[in-house]
Amino acid sequence: LPNLQRDMSFICSLRSATLDDGVGLKGEDLQRLQNPPRFPCQIDNPCEELAISLFLALQHSSEVAYDNIRNTVQKRYPDSEVPSLYRVKKLIHELTGISSIVDHRCINSCVAFVGPYAGLETCPTCGELRYDQKKLARSHGRKKVPRAVFQTIPIGPQLQALWRERGSAQHMSYR
Repeated sequence: LPNLQRDMSFICSLRSATLDDGVGLKGEDLQRLQNPPRFPCQIDNPCEELAISLFLALQHSSEVAYDNIRNTVQKRYPDSEVPSLYRVKKLIHELTGISSIVDHRCINSCVAFVGPYAGLETCPTCGELRYDQKKLARSHGRKKVPRAVFQTIPIGPQLQALWRERGSAQHMSYR
């Protein structure tokens, strides 16, 4: 019976979900989803274009790999201003509207602390604590740092970004 009640709670949450419910995309990201740009992305700065190309080429590499290549480029071309990894991610977000939603999860991946579980401090399945207890104690209970998180990249902004470019829009229309 408890599992059925939990499942019904999730079903009710899904049925009542809206874009404006404060869950998922918020602020400018939500506004952009509701009013997407209609023009192709334009990158005028060659260093930013290089940084984005590096980021995409190194998508399965570490942050250290990006930083090492960035430093090498800047050593060889001292006048170049290749953006940091943080700045590249921010730039890609500004250009495409694509961003991730970060939510807490159980350290053992039992559940995500969303929907009916959003207010829980322990996992209902295995009993593990949601927050890092050392950091919580050091901050005297003020700073709740999750022990584990997961990221969701919503499909809406991804599709909108694809539609903005002629080539990808034509590929999406292929049957």
